[in-house]
This record gives sequence, C-alpha cells and structure tokens, in this order.
Amino acid sequence: MASLSDQIDRLSRNTRAIRATTAHPAAVSGPFTRAVLSTPLGDLIRDVDPSELGLFSLPESEITRAEFTGATPLKRAQSRRDDVPKPKDIDPEVYAHAALKCIDRYNAVRPMPRAQAQVTAILDRLSLVRENIQSLTETLQQVQAVEGPPLKSLIHEEEERIRTLQTRLRALQERKKSATTSKGTSRRTNTVVPPSNSKPRTLPSPSSPQEHSFWNTTAATAKTLHFTDNILDTTDSLLNEQADIGDISAISSSSPVPTAKESLLIPQQDTFSDPNLSSKEDTDAQKEHMGDVYDHNVEGEDEKPVVIIKSAAEPIIPPLTTPGMKRPKLKVNGEIERIVARIWATIGDMIMPGHLFDTSQGATGSKPNPSKETIAHLQSLSDMSPLLTSPSVSSVSSTAVGTSATPTSQQVLTAHLLISLLSSPPEFSLSLNKVKNLLAIKASSGGGVGATGTTRILYGCVAKRLLKIDRSGGEQVVKFDLQYAEGYS
Repeated sequence: MASLSDQIDRLSRNTRAIRATTAHPAAVSGPFTRAVLSTPLGDLIRDVDPSELGLFSLPESEITRAEFTGATPLKRAQSRRDDVPKPKDIDPEVYAHAALKCIDRYNAVRPMPRAQAQVTAILDRLSLVRENIQSLTETLQQVQAVEGPPLKSLIHEEEERIRTLQTRLRALQERKKSATTSKGTSRRTNTVVPPSNSKPRTLPSPSSPQEHSFWNTTAATAKTLHFTDNILDTTDSLLNEQADIGDISAISSSSPVPTAKESLLIPQQDTFSDPNLSSKEDTDAQKEHMGDVYDHNVEGEDEKPVVIIKSAAEPIIPPLTTPGMKRPKLKVNGEIERIVARIWATIGDMIMPGHLFDTSQGATGSKPNPSKETIAHLQSLSDMSPLLTSPSVSSVSSTAVGTSATPTSQQVLTAHLLISLLSSPPEFSLSLNKVKNLLAIKASSGGGVGATGTTRILYGCVAKRLLKIDRSGGEQVVKFDLQYAEGYS
C-alpha cells in the first residue's frame, strides 16, 4: 500500500496540471470538431463501409443465431397491373435530389463542386429522357390507331386459314391413297387377265387316237412352267425344240409327231384367214402370230399363261491386276531397308529360288539385291496369276527343283501379301481380315486356291518369323516382325 505522502504528491501534480491547462486560451475549433458538435446526432449515424470493418471488433460470445418464427415468403407477389407503381420502385429524380441536398448540407464542411455538377447534369438528362419517352408514347398510340384491326383478329384469321388448308390437305391425301389403291388393283388385274388382242384359236382335228388322248389330258391347275437360264443356254433345250414346230419329242417322249409341220401352234387357215389376202400375206401373218406366241404366252383351252424369263447378260469382271497397272510408288527409307533385309533373311529362297546371295549375319559374299530391285521383283511376282497347284506342292517344288520358269502360287501370293503390307505406311500393317480377303481375291483370279491355302500363305510367313499377328490392341493386325530380328541379331 502506497504511503499517504505519495498520494498527496500525485494529487498535487494533477492539480497543477489542471491549473496550467485552464490558464491557456482555447484554440480555434477545426472542421471536424464543428461537424461533430454542430450537426444533429441523427444525421451522423450511417452504415459502416467495407473498408472500415477492420476498425471494429465484436466479441464472439455476443454472436447468437437470430430466430424468426414467422413464415418466409417463397417469392414476391406480382402486381396484377403493370402500370401500378411498385412500392420499392423510386424514381431516379428522388435519388438525384437527395444527393444534391446532401452536397448542399455538407458544403460548409467540404465543398464538392464536381459532384454537384454531375448531379445537375443527371437531372437535366432525366428531364430530356422523360420528354423523349412521352413523345414516343404518343407516336406509338397514333400508329396503333391508324393500323386498323387489332392483332387478335389477325391471329384468328390465320388460325382459320390454317384449319382450312389442313382439311384440304387431308382430302387430297385420301384422294391420293384411293388412286394408288385402285391403280395397284388395276395392275394386278392386267397381269392376270390375258391380252385383249389375242385371238381365239381352234385346235386342228386329231389325226390319231394318241394325239386325241394327248390333247385331252388335263393340265395341272397350280403349276406354271418357267424357262430358266439353264434351259435357254442348252442347245437341246425346250425353247429350241419349240422353234422346230414339227418335232416336240424333247418335251414328251410319248407325244406323237403331228403329220403337218405347223398343225400344233398355227390355227387353220380357213378359220382366221381372210379370203381377200394373198398367200404371201398369209405367211407373214402366220410368222407374226408365231413370234407373238413365243414372246408372250401360249394359251390353250385348259392351259394357263406360260412366262418366259430371259437371261440377263452376265457382267464382265475385269481382272484383278495387270502387268501394266500403275501401282503406287514406294519411297525407300530406313524402315523399308530393314524390312527388305528381313525378307531376304527369312524367305529369300522362296521368292527367288536358286539365288547365290549370302544372307547370313556378317556375310562377306555377294549381298542381296537393293531395296528398289527387291520391291520391283515382288511387284512383278504379284502381277502374275497364281497357278492351280496347292501351296504345299508349290513349296516343295520351289525348294526341290530350284529356279523355275513359271512362279508357283505360293510365290505369287506371298509377293502379293508383302507388297500389300509395304503399300500401307507408316506402320506397314493391315488387319487380319483384310489380309485374308486380299489373298482370297488374288487366289480366285487365277482359278482358285482355297481359303485354307491362303491361310497357309500367311501363317507360313509367321512361322518364318517374317510376319507377326499383333492382338494387343483389340484387333488382330498383321505386321512385320522386326523386333525378333533385332533380338536375334
């Protein structure tokens, strides 16, 4: 506890300081002092700016969650009429006049001539905008009065017009449908009914009991005779026998040969001929009638129409490849050099039997042909047609006999496979299905090596470690096996 003397000394010091302070006259008050002491307290209250939030602190213990028990509206109620002003919508003139009033009130504290000029310009602009809006509104009202009928009447007229067009469209569609149906029925009727220009014929009187029994035999009711391409192409076919009217032994061996050559299909002259016609005209009429009978239908008393199907001309299939066909040029690079070296190391004896090249690793003898000459040799082999010998026989003959004048089918198909792969840069690969199709097409051009033979060509190259089938990418791809060559070397 401080002593009494110490407290008396502190009190005396404070007294002297107060006396010295009151002895000096008061200084002139500044603008801030005048604004705080002279302005009403209510005008000094305002919201805190975001930049001033750091000047205040709020104890966390005093922060509590506000509870509101009333119903929260989901959305603001909309006014029924658009022209009724909303309670929160304030005219811009009100804000401008309020700003001008604040500027005039604090003009004594701090003059703001620039802000005052801006507010005055805004008020002038607002007056001009109000006048412009008023003039445009009057112009719009005048234009609407001159236009005539309202928009609703135009909408009703357009809707009525659309309904009329839709009704007309439905009627036209029904008419089209009925016309199509009637046209189809008439076509079917015309197909079944014989031609109207056909003349009724009278069969000649039978000359023997066998002929009488032949013509009185009942025909099958549901059977229609069709002439196929095989019958039309055969020299002894039914059509050729019908052209020889007097001999129908090719149709039925039990049918008799008529005495008259034209007694079967040509009617009697006294029934259809005109007495005014000459014999030449009779012959022409008979020939015309015979052509009509053979080109259309042959009808009897109990027979049905006979349809003759004419064979269409077979399309001419061009050869797959020819020696003069222009092939895409292969650009020789390092990759092709490696592939050619791999070809000579694996199947060199097969593509060029009896060659004297040294294809071993680190060879010192004569080296194989360069890449361009090798590719040209493969292209010449690929342009040839494969022989009809099987791949197994051709492989044996190629290794046993040596150099032959005519390449075997294995050499041709293998060269075709290699050229196809070399023509697919930059990977030099093809899908397995495409390779099989290419080999099958090439084999069929020479008369046929079966599917098994073409597969042996591919898997023979795989067995020689020249090609490989990559199945890692989800699709089977045939490519050159150069990785094995690198590992082997």
